[in-house]
Amino acid sequence: MQHDEFYYVLLIDAPRETVWSALTNGEFTKQYWHSAEVRSDWTVGSPVEFWVKVGDESKVGCEGVILECDVPQRLSYTWHFPLNPACAPEQPSRVVFLLEDAEGATKLTVKHDQFESGESATYHMVSTGWPYVIAGLKSLCEMGKTRDFSVLAPD
Repeated sequence: MQHDEFYYVLLIDAPRETVWSALTNGEFTKQYWHSAEVRSDWTVGSPVEFWVKVGDESKVGCEGVILECDVPQRLSYTWHFPLNPACAPEQPSRVVFLLEDAEGATKLTVKHDQFESGESATYHMVSTGWPYVIAGLKSLCEMGKTRDFSVLAPD
């Protein structure tokens, strides 16, 4: 079965700048995103990496290239899972975050698309994982703390 995109929209009771920071600051992503620390200089063409602990080592769990970075309203990068044997052979997909002001809150749209044609292991992972990551992001932005809901995501 071919999948075209994963699409998710929610309201976060926090300003766009807070949500932006939670998406782009490794100290925040470690709190809600599989304990992964995002690293990038956020300029178009630069790498973006999500560093995770594997045993005693830190490794790049997910990687990509910045496609768009319009602070604090739009962020896009390619997405590839080099550590996952099912996903590693696939071509990179794309994730887009759109942050819109909603009277002091933020309307966040997450669109993940451009999956490899056919049955994509990457699509399966992100479609089941994004809701948990986004739940942690929302909690962190609204309450200043969270638990990593992504550990509850199905495999």
